Amino acid sequence: MAAPVQQSGPEAEHDQAQPTGDIPAYAAAFVAALRTAGVSLVGTLPESLLKSVYVAIDRAEDIRLVRVSNEQDLPGLLAGAYLGGKRALMITENSGLRQACEPITRLAFAHQIPLVMVVSYRGDFGEPNWWGHNHAQVMGPLLDALRIPYRVVDRVDQLDTVIEKAFVHADASQWPVCLVLTGECIEGGLS
Repeated sequence: MAAPVQQSGPEAEHDQAQPTGDIPAYAAAFVAALRTAGVSLVGTLPESLLKSVYVAIDRAEDIRLVRVSNEQDLPGLLAGAYLGGKRALMITENSGLRQACEPITRLAFAHQIPLVMVVSYRGDFGEPNWWGHNHAQVMGPLLDALRIPYRVVDRVDQLDTVIEKAFVHADASQWPVCLVLTGECIEGGLS
């Protein structure tokens, strides 16, 4: 068998200059935390603040990424995974919580099904889009009204612990929990 031919010259330099598709540290840490927590399914309506997370999960062979067309579909997807013995979580922008209120409440209040939700903190300090600020203004009051405990996570080194604790809390309480990602834990890192 012949040895592979190594390129040299301008062609080799061009190949080395191509993007490698590296995943940012926050996204790699997020996927590592999912693995530590035993998550096998992630349901999402993708958005821009966590775009590298979706790419990283897509590349992970041990975690299935399911994209939906409306956030209302996410709680049912998670409930089905939970009833099937799987650990799953949903990821959406914080505005998606408003869309998913009815199924979240139905599953929580009527059936005590634990859900782990991860939302990006659109409207946090440093938000450059005028339309993003109202998402932050209603997120906390909405979660409080639904009696859903939540934690704001702004450091990458917190992800591994907080995702596992979210599942422990949700399982023990038989109730939804929410992690709100900002700072180092989102694309571009708001501060």
